[in-house]
Amino acid sequence: MKELMKRKSLEKITVSDIVQNCGLNRQTFYYHFQDKYDLVNWIYYNEVVSVIAQKADYHDWSEVVLDVLNIMKRNRRFYISALNVNGQNAFQEYFFNVTKDVLLELINGITDHRPQDDPLEEDEKNFIAEFYTYGLVGVVVQWARSGMREPPEEIASRLRRLVEDSRRVAALRFLNGKRKGGPPAH
Repeated sequence: MKELMKRKSLEKITVSDIVQNCGLNRQTFYYHFQDKYDLVNWIYYNEVVSVIAQKADYHDWSEVVLDVLNIMKRNRRFYISALNVNGQNAFQEYFFNVTKDVLLELINGITDHRPQDDPLEEDEKNFIAEFYTYGLVGVVVQWARSGMREPPEEIASRLRRLVEDSRRVAALRFLNGKRKGGPPAH
């Protein structure tokens, strides 16, 4: 698939092209994958998600983002082509869902340390994860569509500053709520 995507867009690649390029038959392909989009998702999972899973604690999540961006940049033709497909089975949807799952895991790890009298409800966790997922995926998609010209380090640094600033604002809101004698504003 990656070899083919160096020569033509994902939309123009057929399953026949893939199996001919690999020396396999269609039955073997369909035994493992539903379609070419499923193959793209599998490649992303094996190249990127498995790397993320090896980082056990996500303590420095911006390092994880940098790793993801570097992998994508090294395989830029593949990811640019994959992210430019819209519609049913599009890689963007898979990218969004995987990113949201990772962020939910991160949020659950953080919220496990919240005081029991102020827990986050599941719908709040989901809302936070979706908010950051839309932002993160949107930035990565735009970066890919513009040819991945900015260095991955710059993108990761900007995202890190944005999240750190958001945390500072949340901490100040919490402290101001405590000083006024009431619960923090939600």
